[in-house]
Amino acid sequence: MEAVRYSRTQLLIILITPLLVLVASTALYFSGLMLPDETSNKGILLTPVLSVTDLGYPEVVIGTERHWTLIQLSPTCADSCSERLYEQRQMHIALGKLESRIERVLLTQTPLAQDEVVQYPRLQVRTLATDDLSAELLSRIPAADLADDIVFVADPFGNIMLYFTNAHDYRAQISDLKKLLKLSTIG
Repeated sequence: MEAVRYSRTQLLIILITPLLVLVASTALYFSGLMLPDETSNKGILLTPVLSVTDLGYPEVVIGTERHWTLIQLSPTCADSCSERLYEQRQMHIALGKLESRIERVLLTQTPLAQDEVVQYPRLQVRTLATDDLSAELLSRIPAADLADDIVFVADPFGNIMLYFTNAHDYRAQISDLKKLLKLSTIG
């Protein structure tokens, strides 16, 4: 009789343990306790994501050629813009075999000089009108950042989830881009 009671107790413990773990983990997840304070990204995450249409960029048509896009927003392309373009080109080259998965775009109101066009052959330059930026983008990104040759990262579906300011050096960008491209199955 004692052996039967002991066997039932063991069986009950074995059956209840997974349920207790499930209930405890669900409670911790929904309560927000024990969530990490830091993240592994170096750039500034946008939650929820923005769309490339918020930059006045055309709607993304999903085809067989899918690329991640680095969109540099420089309303007036002066010396700091040129330095940022050079840094973006060097960072793009430094990505090595991942380079082909990324396109670079410059949105500006100032036309580039001919020598800059020759210097950056794989750079797409698009004209930015003052009213192209959406109200949502202007409300979610500080004006100081928008005037600072900001670089947005857009996925192949046109979602902008991350951006870099001049405070982020090229090593931070490479780190984040390598991580995104390694984990991404699209583009």
